[in-house]
Formats: sequence, C-alpha cells, structure tokens
Amino acid sequence: MMHLVQLHQALYEQRMDAPVLAFSFAPAERFMRWIDLALEAEMPREWRANTRFIADSSLRIYRAYGLGRNSPLRVYGPRILLHYALRWLRGHGIPKVVEDPLQRGGDFVVDAQGRVALSHVGVDQADRPPVERIIAALSGSSSL
Repeated sequence: MMHLVQLHQALYEQRMDAPVLAFSFAPAERFMRWIDLALEAEMPREWRANTRFIADSSLRIYRAYGLGRNSPLRVYGPRILLHYALRWLRGHGIPKVVEDPLQRGGDFVVDAQGRVALSHVGVDQADRPPVERIIAALSGSSSL
C-alpha cells in the first residue's frame, strides 16, 4: 500500500500523467473492501482516480507476467517476519492471511506501444523496485 502512495507522489511531483494499474488475486469483493479501507485514508482522491484496480482471481495476468509462487521459507523469512514485528510494535497488528501467501507479486511498466519497459518480479511480498526506477522506466531512461 505504501509503495502505491509513494509512486503516486512521485508521479505528481514529476507531473507525469501515467495511469497505474493495481492487480490483486483476491476476489473482487474482498479487493474492493481493501481499497475502500486502505486507500481512503492514505491516498488523495485525485491520485486514486488515476488508478485502476483489477481483481485477477483467475491469476491469468499473474501467469502472463511470470509471477509464480514462492516457497514458504521465502514468504516467512527474516525480512517478512521483521516487517510484521515492526507493524506489531507500532500498534498496527498483524493482518490475517486470507489469500494465498505464496503467490509472488511484481511491478511492471508497459509503454504506450505495449512493450515492457520494466519488469520486477518480487522475491518476497515486501520486494518492490524503488519508485525512482519505475519513474525512470516511465520516462524512457531505463532498460529491463
């Protein structure tokens, strides 16, 4: 969630008008509930209007971009456990796992011609490329 807000902040600061697509393998009703709860408080309405949220419970898009599954050790490794420990210490609690925790995520930039300008398949759920790398791909100054 925080990564999505940071990306929109950078797009706003760079005055880039790039639509953002956010995919989830959660069923549509659960994904929409997450959007309503999580984003309403953290993302200005005009940024939200530039984002399309797409439920992909069939995993068709995930498979098309090579997003397979992780091992349990990778999913519950030290980095993720630290993330959850910090959440707990800050009083945010630990979210209940509802969907498949082994499904890999990723970040992709697709240019106007349909070419993949950036491909980042996460090694775990917290692995996202730096926002600066996404902005560079959007501006055409980055390669895969």
